Amino acid sequence: MKLFATLFLSAVTTASLFAASIPRCDVSGVNKTGNVKLTPGSVEGGMKVIHQTWGDQATRQHRISATAPKAIGSEWTLCKFVFTPETSGNVNLSIGGQWGKTENDRAWLLVSKLAINGQPVANSDMKKTANRNGKIMPNGFWLGGKKVKYVADGGPDGAAAVAVNHDNRVYRTFKVEAGKPVTVEYMAKATEAPAN
Repeated sequence: MKLFATLFLSAVTTASLFAASIPRCDVSGVNKTGNVKLTPGSVEGGMKVIHQTWGDQATRQHRISATAPKAIGSEWTLCKFVFTPETSGNVNLSIGGQWGKTENDRAWLLVSKLAINGQPVANSDMKKTANRNGKIMPNGFWLGGKKVKYVADGGPDGAAAVAVNHDNRVYRTFKVEAGKPVTVEYMAKATEAPAN
């Protein structure tokens, strides 16, 4: 009976650890050189994409959020979504996790292997890094948040990864062309909060 109780509690603890590990990626076309209007798209089995309904009403047509349909576990999972820019320019990806009411409800994910339109971005494996203001960051990306953490051996197939959640994210900027659909893909899996 004790063995059953121990196994049950272990399963419940693990399930609650990853219960809210829902990948999310925000895309913003708001920038100083001219805003890029974004239209949400859809892909079978992919993330749900919507215009953001919060923040400045005047920029909502330039901001979208893609959210996985369900929580993911400790296995690497492909996250994929589509949008179409109505104008050309730069957009900013902000990869993190779903919001939760309390800080503890904002579960953690490891993310890696970003690709745009089927092509890995430069330094997609996040192996090339630089020390910026005392924080290790993969080249071509930047990290935001107090607890976001680079994990040198944390990615799939020997790649590195970044530990993120809703309040701690990894960012990437890239150019888009008017009328050409954009497919964003990355790998993610649930993880524990990084040690301080």
